[in-house]
Amino acid sequence: DRSELGAILAEGASDELEAVIETAEQGPVTASSLFGDLPLTNAHPHGSNILKKARDATKEKDKGKQDLIREISARYVEWRREAESTECPSAEEPDEFVSTQTALYSDYRDLLDDDRVDVFDSRGALQPSALEEFCYFLLRPLVRDIEHKLALGHREIFQGLYFTAPNFARFADLPLPNYPVGNLDFVIGKQVTSTLSTEDGKVETSIFVPAVAIECKTYLDRPRWIESDILAANIKRGFPGCLYILLSEFLKLDLAKVNVLGSQIDRVYVLRRAKNVDRKIRREGGEGLKPIHVPAAVDLFARVRDHLNNDWVSPESWEDSGILK
Repeated sequence: DRSELGAILAEGASDELEAVIETAEQGPVTASSLFGDLPLTNAHPHGSNILKKARDATKEKDKGKQDLIREISARYVEWRREAESTECPSAEEPDEFVSTQTALYSDYRDLLDDDRVDVFDSRGALQPSALEEFCYFLLRPLVRDIEHKLALGHREIFQGLYFTAPNFARFADLPLPNYPVGNLDFVIGKQVTSTLSTEDGKVETSIFVPAVAIECKTYLDRPRWIESDILAANIKRGFPGCLYILLSEFLKLDLAKVNVLGSQIDRVYVLRRAKNVDRKIRREGGEGLKPIHVPAAVDLFARVRDHLNNDWVSPESWEDSGILK
């Protein structure tokens, strides 16, 4: 089952990311040795991917990869420092801020398109993880004042609740709650503690509930669309108020064969306004990356801003308005 495989791979990727973050200052290669005083958190999945690749290159004793990953690390530090120091004077008029953030990302992203970077396996996800981190730099001003209250970045997100029990005796004491999760590339969410109890026992579980969920793809094809469509529906069963966005650089999808308009995905962006072309073919033709369409990035910023600022339910009741939904 493709959706189950996708969930397994996503869970593995999330576990790997968490492990890198937890051990950031351990071993022969550390976050400090690569990034100086810049910390690694769930909001910095690209930095975590770089650190993992640096560690792998050291284990493999591959001098060429070690030199290349340190070059990428230095450029990443430059991008991150500039992106984090760029101010957004007005969320209502964000065009200049978004344009600056887009230009900074594009300059760095061009490095990852260099054919030298092809030596790293694709599962490490250098390119899509850079897009994930771009979301953090772009949208952080919208929650800067309350960032300490929120869960930002790459997270496993609550999808719902069901119960199990190994036998009737255990059921009579306390049916066991289970919380399916979905791995999301970037979320603006809240960590909450769920407590379920009977007179015979109590179970507490920490879960992440998203107000905004964004999936990031280098290119969007049919299998990725199907997985995202299913995940969006599951996430919204857990929290119907979630804004679900699919963010892609290129399109590799026959739109006649999928139902985009009927999907639970609220917004789909193709940032480069281009169809996906194999890198080898593109390079042989002397083509670089098509530029990111800044108005699309501005629309993304505005869409998230309006979702966070507007009421999610009508202040009037159905008895006052005659409108139930």
